[in-house]
Amino acid sequence: MVTEIKLGLCNPPEPIYLYVKNAELGGESYLWYHYDIDREKTIPVSQRALTGYLSELRLTTKEF
Repeated sequence: MVTEIKLGLCNPPEPIYLYVKNAELGGESYLWYHYDIDREKTIPVSQRALTGYLSELRLTTKEF
């Protein structure tokens, strides 16, 4: 399958940094989260699936 790319101008997409671990917060379980470095706080992502097209995927181990 070939993806059609329309020509034009736009801002490049901003990277999204998601971290993964099984956790629970307030009785809700979640798998994905963002990490706010300034506040040293995890921010849960309630959606369970990733959608869209990936242009790059990097996997690194982090300890927070």
